Amino acid sequence: MILVFGGTTEGKQAIEVLEALQLSYIYSTKTAINVELGKNGLYRFGAFSVEDLTQFISEKKITSIVHAAHPFAEELHKTIDAAVKKSQISVYRLQRAYPERLQNTMIYYVNDYDDALNLLNEKFTGKTLLGLTGVQTIEKFESFWKNNESYFRILDRESSKEIAFKCNFPENQLILGYPNTTIEAEIALFQQKKIEVVITKESGNSGALSVKIDAAKQLNIPIIIIKKPLLPASFQLVNNNYELSHLLKNKSE
Repeated sequence: MILVFGGTTEGKQAIEVLEALQLSYIYSTKTAINVELGKNGLYRFGAFSVEDLTQFISEKKITSIVHAAHPFAEELHKTIDAAVKKSQISVYRLQRAYPERLQNTMIYYVNDYDDALNLLNEKFTGKTLLGLTGVQTIEKFESFWKNNESYFRILDRESSKEIAFKCNFPENQLILGYPNTTIEAEIALFQQKKIEVVITKESGNSGALSVKIDAAKQLNIPIIIIKKPLLPASFQLVNNNYELSHLLKNKSE
């Protein structure tokens, strides 16, 4: 049995590989989502502690993990790393493609949320912000948006809206929906809201990072990009479906 951590485009790709190989798997997400599995898959949701995951691996006779969750799922990275060190099974990290980091005076790469907030407060006070870092990060930037006009794009889900409301973020400054997939649509949004600075995460092409960067560049708007976190050394990086299929096929033989 293979355990897949998904909820992403890469998670769907992992399902395709496992179904093609006719391998049994459990697809896991932190919160409940609608996901289409094939005949070889089972679904579960809910966060794991290290102890819970270690026990789950043992009880379900998990032989390997395909980690296809979001690159910024830092707690999950740590949990998987600790659990597999106890269980001694392989972790295949299905990577997404990332645009090359650019040298540009309007593009700021920072290490974490604290660095991003400090940069906002130091250089962009009085500017209208568009936050593209996800609803869970709204509270991290509270000291800025409470004093500067700000918009955050979040998923159009009740659970996401509840998180924003708990932070007392103004409802009329929420933009509901998925990331824009075209530069034209992103530019239109930036212009409509009169955005003067953008903040986002280095979430790769699956997260439409290139679209956000190109739109900001065309409008000469500064964009702050939080670098993706480093992955544990225990993870074996896999770059595409073909590599994943090859590894899993060899392991199952």
